[in-house]
Amino acid sequence: MAETSIKKASLITAVSKYINIFLGIFFSAILSRILTPNDYGIVAIVTVFTSFFIVLSNCGLGIAVIQRKDFGQEEIDSLFTFSVFLGLILAVVFMLSAYPICLFFDNDVYLPICLILSVSIFFNTINAVPDGLLRKEKKFFLIGLRLIIVSVLTYGATIVLALLDFKYYALVIQSVVSSILIFMWNLKNVKIHFVRKINWNALKSIFSYSGYNFLFNFFNFFSRNLDKLIIGKMLGNEPLAQYNKAYHFMLYPVQNLTNVISPTLHPILSDYQNDAKTIYDKYMRIVKILSLIGVFVTAVCFICPNEIITILYGNQWFDAVICFKFMSLAIWTQMIGGTSGSLFAALNDTKSHFYISIVNTAIIVFALLLGVKAHSIQSLALYISIALISHFFISYYILIAKTMKGNFLTFLKTLLPDFLILVFLCVLALPINRFITIHNMVLALFTKCSSIALVYALLLSILRQWKFFIPLLPAKLKSKFC
Repeated sequence: MAETSIKKASLITAVSKYINIFLGIFFSAILSRILTPNDYGIVAIVTVFTSFFIVLSNCGLGIAVIQRKDFGQEEIDSLFTFSVFLGLILAVVFMLSAYPICLFFDNDVYLPICLILSVSIFFNTINAVPDGLLRKEKKFFLIGLRLIIVSVLTYGATIVLALLDFKYYALVIQSVVSSILIFMWNLKNVKIHFVRKINWNALKSIFSYSGYNFLFNFFNFFSRNLDKLIIGKMLGNEPLAQYNKAYHFMLYPVQNLTNVISPTLHPILSDYQNDAKTIYDKYMRIVKILSLIGVFVTAVCFICPNEIITILYGNQWFDAVICFKFMSLAIWTQMIGGTSGSLFAALNDTKSHFYISIVNTAIIVFALLLGVKAHSIQSLALYISIALISHFFISYYILIAKTMKGNFLTFLKTLLPDFLILVFLCVLALPINRFITIHNMVLALFTKCSSIALVYALLLSILRQWKFFIPLLPAKLKSKFC
C-alpha cells in the first residue's frame, strides 16, 4: 500500500512541479532580460537573510505535525498560535536588522527592502503548521494546485512591475505576495484556529524531535549561504548575481525532480517509523530511479552549460557559464541526497541529521576559504561543487550504516553502474563540444542532448539499468517487461 501511495502522491506532486518548472523557466527567462544582474545581486544578498529568518520561523513545527500521529485539534491549534507570536517577533527583529545590513554592505538600498520583506517573514512563519497539516493529511493535489496558481499570479505580477521599472522591488514584492497567497490557501483548506491559551505540553513534547531538525536547518542554512555573503561583500553585486544564477540553476533539477518525491516520503514513510528495514527496501527503489535520472541531467548540464545559460537568460550572464559547468558535477549526488532528510525525519533520527550538518558546514567553510584565496567565482564554484559531493558520502554513511543499520558498501555498489555511465558521458564532453560547432544555440543544444540521450540509452541497455524504470510505466506496459 505504501509503495502505491508514494507512486500516486509523487505523480500528483510531479505534475504540479513540472508545470511549475516550465512556468519558472519561462517567466525567469523574461525577467532576466528585463532586470539587470545588479538587480538580482541586490535581492540575492537580502534573500540570504530572509532565508535565515525562515529557518528560525519553522523550528521544526511543520515536520512535528506530520510525525506526531497522536496530536489532536488542541495540540495543532496551540502550535499554530505559537507560530503567530513567533512570526510577529521575527518580523520585528528582521525590520530592526535592516540597519546593520545596510551598514555591513554600505548601501542604504537594503533598508526599504528589509521592511517590505518583514511581511513575508511573518506569513512564512505562520504557514509552517497548516502546510504540515496538509501534508500529514496527504492532500498533495491541493498542495500541487496551490503551487501552480500562486506561481502564475506572482510571476505575472512581477513581470508587470518589472516593466513598470520597479527594478529589484519587483522581485521583493513577489516574495511577499506569494507568502500571503499561500497562507490564504492553507487557511481555507485546513481546520486550524488561533487560541487564547497555548498547550505548552504539546510544544514540550516535540522539543527533542523538532529541536534537532531546527538545528540541522540552522547549520545547513550557513553552509548554503555563506558563499553568497562572502561574494557580495568581497566581489560585489554583479559577480554575486552571476554566481547565484549558476548556483540557482544547478539546484533546479534537484529542487524540481528530487522534491517531487521528497515531500511525499516523510508523510507516508512516517507510518513505518519503527520498521527501518521496510523503509530501507522501499527507499532504495526510489534512490535508484533518482540516481539514473540524475546521471543524465548532470551530463547534459556539464556538456551544454553555454547553450543552457544563453538560451534561458541571454548574453549578459556569460560569467555564469563556467560556474554552472563546475557546479553541475554535484547535481547527481544532490538529486539523491535531497531525499535523505525525509528518511532521518521518518526514522526519528533528526539528531544524526543535525550532527551531519555541523560537519558539512565545516567543509563548506574550508571550500570558501580556498575560493576566496583564488579571487575567482569560477574557482569558488568548483570548490563548492566538490564540497557538495562530499556531503553525499558523509550523509549516506550515517543514514545507511548508523540509522538504518544497513551495509554502506552494498549501497555504493548499487550506484556503481550509474557512476560508470556518468563518467562515460562526461568524457564525451570533449568530442561533442569539439565536433558540434553550431552557432544557433537552440539547435546546438538539441543536437548535443540528442547525442547524449542516444549514448545514455545504449549504456542503460548494456549495463541492464533500464529495468529500474519499469515501475514508472503504466500497468499495461509494465506487464510486457515483467
